Order: sequence, then structure tokens, then C-alpha cells
Amino acid sequence: MPEIKIRDVSFSSTYSEIHKACFSSGWNEATMRQLLLMSGSLGLIAYEQGKAAGMIMYTYSPDQADIVTLAVLPDYRGLHVSDALLKSSFAILSDCGIQEVFLEVAVDNSHALALYDRQGFKKVGVRRGYYVRGDVKTDALVMRADLKFLTD
Repeated sequence: MPEIKIRDVSFSSTYSEIHKACFSSGWNEATMRQLLLMSGSLGLIAYEQGKAAGMIMYTYSPDQADIVTLAVLPDYRGLHVSDALLKSSFAILSDCGIQEVFLEVAVDNSHALALYDRQGFKKVGVRRGYYVRGDVKTDALVMRADLKFLTD
């Protein structure tokens, strides 16, 4: 099981390295630093045998949170790193009084959809053409998890 740690702005480069390795338009260190310095942000990094394996970042308000990004390095996929990141972050957010978590996910991202289904997310809406990949626009599902039922 991966070790999950809350990591602050001093780990901006680690967040950026993971993001760039997982997304074609990966965010740079300055973007990560800016996000982590915002009031109402939370970032966690998963470690496997002392090496960064994945990360999750949130923004939150008093009763709800939004997953900004979730990424697991290719070498660590299939090891349930993303499940561990979600479970750990749900416990932290719940302890802060947050009751629900929202996210957007591409309708064609079957691995992420399976993850979010396992973790109790339900579809609550669709954002048409939300993701732009070159000349192609892809819809996003808006999903919600009720932390009250997931952390009891």
C-alpha cells in the first residue's frame, strides 16, 4: 500500500513532474506553486518505496471540494495508488467538515470512470466539449461523492 503524505508548496516541482509525465499539457512548477498557495487548496503525494508515485490536488470551500487533478506515474498504474490517494484525501477532507467532492472526467476515460465508480462517485451532469484535444472536443462527466457515506 502506498504511503500518502500531505505536501505543500515546497513540493511544487514534484507535483509538476508527475503531472507532466501523465498529461500531454502537463502543468509547470509555477502553476503548481500558484495552486498550492491558494487559500483552500490541498495536495497529497503517494510514495511507493520512497519514490513519488502519484498525486492529487483539491480546492475546497467550507463544505465541498473539487478535485483539480489526479495523476499516477505510468510505472505505478494498476497498483491502486489512485484508490489510496482518494481514500486518504476523503478522510482528511471529512475531518475538515467537507461533505461532498466534485470532479470532471472525460467520457472516454474508462480507467478513471472505473476508479470513480469504485470510490462512490455518481454522475450529476455533463459539460459538453469540456476537454479540447487538438481539434477534437470531448464531453466531461461531472461526478459527485458524498463523504458522509464514504467515511463513516
